Order: sequence, then structure tokens, then C-alpha cells
Amino acid sequence: MALKYSRRIFLAGAGAAVLAGCSREESTSRPKTQDLPTAHYIFANAATAPTLDPSLTDNLETNRMARQILDGLVAPDPMTGDPIPSLATEWQASEDGLSWDFALRTDVVFHDGSSFDAEAVVRNLNRWAAASVRDTSSGQHSLFDAVFRRGTPQGSIYQGCEAVDAHTIRLLLTRPYPALPKALTHPAFGMAAPSSIGARTVGTSPVGTGAFKVQAGLEEGTGQRPGQSVVLEASDTYWGELGPVGTLEFVAIPDTELRYVALRTGRVDGYDLVGLSAFAPLAREGVQVLQRDPYSVAYLGIHGDSGPLTDINLREALMASVDRQAIVRDHYPEGTNTAQEFLPARFNVPGNDVGYPGYNPQRARELLAGSAYEDAPLRFLYPTGASRQWGLEPEQLFAELSALLTRTGFQITPVPVPWSIYAETLRTRSEDHDLFLSGINGGFRDPDYFMATLFSAPTPELGLRSEALRSLVDQAAAEPDGEERQELYRRVNRRVTQEKAALPLAFPTSGVAVDDRTASFPLSSTGFEEFNALQLNGD
Repeated sequence: MALKYSRRIFLAGAGAAVLAGCSREESTSRPKTQDLPTAHYIFANAATAPTLDPSLTDNLETNRMARQILDGLVAPDPMTGDPIPSLATEWQASEDGLSWDFALRTDVVFHDGSSFDAEAVVRNLNRWAAASVRDTSSGQHSLFDAVFRRGTPQGSIYQGCEAVDAHTIRLLLTRPYPALPKALTHPAFGMAAPSSIGARTVGTSPVGTGAFKVQAGLEEGTGQRPGQSVVLEASDTYWGELGPVGTLEFVAIPDTELRYVALRTGRVDGYDLVGLSAFAPLAREGVQVLQRDPYSVAYLGIHGDSGPLTDINLREALMASVDRQAIVRDHYPEGTNTAQEFLPARFNVPGNDVGYPGYNPQRARELLAGSAYEDAPLRFLYPTGASRQWGLEPEQLFAELSALLTRTGFQITPVPVPWSIYAETLRTRSEDHDLFLSGINGGFRDPDYFMATLFSAPTPELGLRSEALRSLVDQAAAEPDGEERQELYRRVNRRVTQEKAALPLAFPTSGVAVDDRTASFPLSSTGFEEFNALQLNGD
């Protein structure tokens, strides 16, 4: 289907009004059934998924599987990440930036046969808005909350929504958010059928409009187990192109070596997050390894709201103890860069030498000696039983960081936590840690994804309560792309550095290995690949 794009920018009076539109040729007829493809493709994820509902977690595996099932109003361009039409054919902002209209496709049905229309979109938006996940007792993560600043001192950006007519939806905002179409490319904003919402099955067996529908999902309240598969099948009512895969199976194999063995023995056709020790043998064996562009950041989190690390000089001593270049060299694939900030290089924010302490163990010892620290053990949380884009082997990463900190005089108490409950533990039991390992995988192509997730609201993980920082993050989010926005993000970076609430470690690259029958794999820097775009040899 041919794509047509348009971008229009007008200046009106003293303010700038942005009208952003995209359109593509659209059929107004009901969807026609397609001949279903027959190939069976098995892909090994590097961790289990706690749910299939992307609106309640930032789990990569959940989002990857949800991408196949739930379409959003807009989708990311495979090359640039910019928003392109999906369930909406065009969109436009009002002159004041406080409302956005989206024109919907008229030829789409959900997997259960019900029509996709404006009322279905309203039902999804109301569900996301009703979920009170700023309550840290839940341990859940809501991108809706982060993007729209729900539960923050600044107040929510989201005011509501309305169905203008059967095929037009309007989002109402309390203040401008120019990055809204980019944000809506994330799987967390995928549309579920009202029947699935009503039956509360979005987390176990969601019903969407995507290229694949659920054949075997998850059990209620259990999440995915290691070795368990989520099985999808091609939808004969899909409004787009299906590709060659008729059955798509996602199996969870958390161990890096076992994923390698599964590929080489033919159990799987591809796997995510190639381990460091596997790159050389895969190259010798002629196996395709595709490397993502660096679009995630690994960091050492510091809980500075209570305990000994309330002392900012002690936090600086801790940072000066860490040899980030050695960390990158020893624990990440080639192509990984040492992080000097929290925004990946593709955003070109000026002044990335923002002043995090470099590796200086002597300076760390001096700061430690001048502090009130009395050898109290620092509780260091790290995940076990999974590889992440920000850390292929978190246990090994913890071991090196712990050794570096011990060498300069810190006492460390290891607190290993299974990956399946790691995020929940960080958010619900923040008093149980002083330090933690974590990272952010870029979810949509805008700096606000990184900054909103970490710094737009007080987070229990970091205990960071800087109103000045949150104000800067919000100012940058409200500004359209351009030099002024870049300057605001430079100021955000400097403010984050001054707070010393976390130390960015690396911008990692990661690899996907695929077998010989895979002719083309739709690699994405976010990890949210669309498997209907996969191509197989012989098809």
C-alpha cells in the first residue's frame, strides 16, 4: 500500500501552532479474509513476560509480543522511528496544541469480529486512564502515567477524549505535548477489543487488530515461566500484509548459553540478546548475527532519599569508584559506548561532557574519608535469571561494580532478586536497597521517553524529589523539536548530574541471531520487531 506523508507547521500570533498530518490511501470496505501463511517460526526471548498487557509493564518481552497482537493508532517507521499511519490514517493538532484529532481506518475489525471504531478507542483510553498505577504498592509501570504525567505535582497532561464521530477520535490535553504521535507508536498504546477489556483478558489472551492473534497465551496470575511458549497465529482478517509466518511462537529461555544451543540444534529459528561468549562461535559457524543500534542506557541507581547515601559527597565518591570504560570493555558487545548522560547519542543533545566524576579511586577514598560513612554495608540489588538489553549478564556486571566499590572502601551487601519480581521489588520495597542495577530500553523516538520515565515524577527506586529537575523535564517535553528544546535537554542533563542520583554506565548494542531459513529479520532498535515483516528463504 502506497504511503503519503505531509507535515505542516504554521506560526500564529505570539505562539506556534503545530499541525502534523499523515495520510495514506485507505479502503472503506470491510476487511477481506486472506489466504493464511503456513510457516512456523520460533523465536527465543531472553526473559519471561509477567503479562501480555503492555499498558501495565515496561517489560521488553511483553511489548514485543503485544506488538504482534495490538495495533496502535500510529506505528513507528522501521527506518526512522517517526510516526506513520496505522489504525489512524491522519492526525492533526489544534493551533493551541491542546487537542489532537485522529481519523481512523474504516476497514478494520478486531480478532473477535467486532468493529474497530472511535468508541473502541475511547474504551481503551478510559481503561488506561482509570488504572491507578502511580500507587507504588502495585509495582506496576504505566507508560500512560509517564507520558501524561499522571500523579505528579505538575498535574496530568491528559484531560480526556471523545468520539467526534464513528471514525474520528479527539484527545484533549491540559498543556501542549508535541511528542504525542511519537509516544503513541509504543506498544503500550495498542488497541484491545472492548470484549477483551470487559473480560479482563488483556493480560493473558488479548484480542486486537494485529497481524497475529493468540492461540496459547498465559494463565491468570502466573505470568510466563522459563521454557513456556506464547503461541500466536496469523489473523485472516488482518487489514495489512501478513507475510509468510502462519504460527509464531515466543519461548522464554533466560540463559544465554541455552539460547545459543537452542538455535544451533534447530529448536528455535532465532533468539534475542546474543551472549558475549557466543559472538565468535556464531561468526565461525556462519550464523547471521544482526546488531541493533544503541538505544538503551544502563545505569547504577542510587537511593539517596534515606540512609548513608543522602550525603551527596558520598554519592560522588561512589561514582568516582566506577571504571565505566572497563565495564563497557568487559561486559558489553563491540559497538557499545560509555555513557556520559542518559540520552543516547542519536538525539544530539549538546554538551554531553556534563560532569559525572571520571574513574578516580584516589579521589573516591578522599571523599569517603571526609564523610560520615562508617563502613555501613550498602545493600546492592541486582537481577538474576535473565539477560537484558542494558545488561547481558547482570550478575557479572554486579560482581565487577561491587569489586570496584569495595576497592575504594565501601562495604557491599549483595541482594540478588529474580528478574520476574525485580521491577516490583524496586518499586514497592525501595527501603530495602541503597544501590541497584537497571536500565531503560528506548521505547519511542523522542528524548522524553528516557527523561519522563526516570525524572518526571518522584520514583521510589531513586528517592529523587527535585522539583527543579521535574520542571525542566516538563519544559523540554512541551517544546517542539528545535534548538530551544535541545538547549533545555542540555540543562536537564546538567541538573541530573548535579543531583547525582544515578550513574549512567553504557549505551549498549545488542544482537539477534537467526537461522539459515531466515532471509530477512525486521530488526528494531527498540526490540519491538514486527514479525509479519519477516522474510523466509524459499517463500
